[in-house]
Amino acid sequence: MHTSTVKVLRGPITFGGWKAQLVLNGDLMTIQGTGTGRSMVVSLAEVKRASFNSNNGLWAFRLRDGKRLWIQSSGALLSADRTAAGRETNALINERLAHHSVRVFGT
Repeated sequence: MHTSTVKVLRGPITFGGWKAQLVLNGDLMTIQGTGTGRSMVVSLAEVKRASFNSNNGLWAFRLRDGKRLWIQSSGALLSADRTAAGRETNALINERLAHHSVRVFGT
């Protein structure tokens, strides 16, 4: 189980959104908002396509049911979590997506 800070965004723009704690346990990403009461659980096995921007730490996921999810983790310039935990989150997500043969653009 791995925990880091992320920001959940409404779209592919890194401004706005809400801060959350991401708990990565195997394929499950549990995202719990800090102080907002919002939460969601996403299985990385349900991701159809993904992309990652290493400059701002933006992950864009397209799920098999057509829904989209944008989260910001650790990036070079802008990021929600510049600690080692944030960088490890990126590596773990990338590893789990590769396990499910999901092509990740931008890595």
